[in-house]
Amino acid sequence: MDGLYASDIVQLDALQKLPHAQMYSVTTAYTATARVQPIKPFDDKRVRQALRYAIDSNTILQISYKGLGQVGEHHHVSPVHPEYARLVPFQRDVTKAKRLLAEAGYPNGIDAEIVCRPQPAWELLAVQAMVEQWKDAGIRVKINVMPSTQYWEVWTKVPFGFTTWAHRPLGVMSLALAYRTGVPWNESKYSNPEFDRLLSLAEGTIDVAARREVMAQLERILQDDGPIVQPVWRAVFTFYDKRVQGFKAHPSGYLFGHQLAITA
Repeated sequence: MDGLYASDIVQLDALQKLPHAQMYSVTTAYTATARVQPIKPFDDKRVRQALRYAIDSNTILQISYKGLGQVGEHHHVSPVHPEYARLVPFQRDVTKAKRLLAEAGYPNGIDAEIVCRPQPAWELLAVQAMVEQWKDAGIRVKINVMPSTQYWEVWTKVPFGFTTWAHRPLGVMSLALAYRTGVPWNESKYSNPEFDRLLSLAEGTIDVAARREVMAQLERILQDDGPIVQPVWRAVFTFYDKRVQGFKAHPSGYLFGHQLAITA
């Protein structure tokens, strides 16, 4: 085996047992978000906040992706993005989640259905783990597993879905695709004029340090008002024969052949 891309975490244990194989991994901006549309009960931001406070992202990362990657912070800007702004770590708080639901008019909790895909396996594992944690806060969620081909026919239409998002080199790119008012891939139908204004400002700010200051505001808006629960940033990994020299894992899966060699 000279090289193999292992996109599914279920392959990891078997590949790690191959004596001639070397593992390479790198944290990326690949992720998936549990996103809601602004219909009851998710039209109240306190309910959206409760969804976030009711989960422990590190536990989700361990269960769904064997800890490979980094915890999500519910704002879709990755630590690998140059303009990422580090905020106070988001902590699970079930008591607060229950209080938020009660304040929103749901003292007995809520019932909902989340739509997701069965493959890759980590996505369903993440959903199952979140559903178990949501129960502690009175958030009762039924899982509707659709084949991927069917999911991609309705991914922008379902009220509550778990959608994979690919790695992009800049945080503003992900935010512009997913959360700007009216754009085609805004599956959550999120609309916030102040968010849109700041996003345009960030896109037009060339200096990375200055853009990071604006990004911090965008991240806070999404943590407070946003439509997503984002538990993990996943690493990508691959294995090459130990004879291969000079290989480095790239977030986009790029292969730079001029850097590679094979030992005799």
